[in-house]
Amino acid sequence: MIERVKNMENIPSVDDIKSAKPDIGNIDHVDTGGFKAVYKATVRGRIEALKVVYLPPQIEEDGMRDEIVARVKREIEALKRCDSECLVQLGTMELELMRIGSHDYLVYSEEFIEGESLRDQIQQGYRPNLAELIVLTRCLMKALSAIQAIDYIHRDVKPGNIITTGNEERPFVLLDLGIAYKIHGTQITAKRGGPPGTILYMAPELFRPDYKNLLDIRSDIYSAGVTIFEFASGIHPLAKRGEDEHTTIYRIVTQPPIKLFGLRPDLPQTFCQIIDRCIKKMPALRYTSPSALLKSLEEIS
Repeated sequence: MIERVKNMENIPSVDDIKSAKPDIGNIDHVDTGGFKAVYKATVRGRIEALKVVYLPPQIEEDGMRDEIVARVKREIEALKRCDSECLVQLGTMELELMRIGSHDYLVYSEEFIEGESLRDQIQQGYRPNLAELIVLTRCLMKALSAIQAIDYIHRDVKPGNIITTGNEERPFVLLDLGIAYKIHGTQITAKRGGPPGTILYMAPELFRPDYKNLLDIRSDIYSAGVTIFEFASGIHPLAKRGEDEHTTIYRIVTQPPIKLFGLRPDLPQTFCQIIDRCIKKMPALRYTSPSALLKSLEEIS
């Protein structure tokens, strides 16, 4: 059984946050996903992303509250230890347990990245050129290298979690380590389901019952490959519009993906082959590491 991404319950209003934390100003709601809402706000004189995570009431046999707390702490630990301009950085507000209205929340901040998500650009029909795709691929591999260096995997690389900034020093930034996983770490996912994630970008091996034995950076490389493919072509390599979730999972697990060169013949075949290799069904056929992919990319850069 696959854990579904749930819509956040009890999203606090801007007024509720102001009442609970009057020193935070200029609050605007930006996005909501899972148990987390994100606001653009002024924190200690800086514009930052205020992250507000709903904590459901403690039900001992459920374990959901403890799992959410553990994930937030894991995300913050990973961001503290990662060193990459291609990853979002922590903000000035450290983690706080806060009562907002009649509910409990974990609240902290990250830097606010100005720009547009790849998801929005795909929906607008934007088609990047080769130079942009190479820069994106390089940025994602640098981010994944930093995550791999601390023995983590991201688990939610997707267009909605990547911001294009227009800044040459940080052209693309990967966000949201909220479901990051520490290899050989303590398990925090409850027994009720499989791995968390966004189905369209999950690697085939994650749908297997023994997925916990298969988790490594190659799953993130797969997700990055699907993301780059979709950004380049506007089309997901496996999913079809309007089909149900179970059919999509079946395609991911069993069907060969479309070849990128068939959709973007203006791109060099060598680049298309790099991306096609990222989304091979078998992890052993993908790149073994982000650095291995970067070496292949140097040959066409």
